[in-house]
Amino acid sequence: MRTGSLLTIVPLLLSGCLSSVTSRLDRANCQLDTTNERLALVSDQLTDTRQRLAHLEQQFDETNQQLARIQATLVQTDRRLEVIERVVRKVGGIKEE
Repeated sequence: MRTGSLLTIVPLLLSGCLSSVTSRLDRANCQLDTTNERLALVSDQLTDTRQRLAHLEQQFDETNQQLARIQATLVQTDRRLEVIERVVRKVGGIKEE
């Protein structure tokens, strides 16, 4: 069966009847090549974007750690200032709010 179907295509190939099909296949193949090139470029850009995002995430984490340290320092300073404020109010005769 396979040989018979191949034999029926051979005369069509020789007579040029399938040239429109092959030209369409050639155009489709060319478009696929172009699409593959574009996909490769997009893939490279995506890889670059992921690397930049990872770098930004690292910077964000470092900034959050710095802010946490600053906040802890501010809380400690606020506690110390409360003590000083109480002493100043007592010495100055100011009533507490």
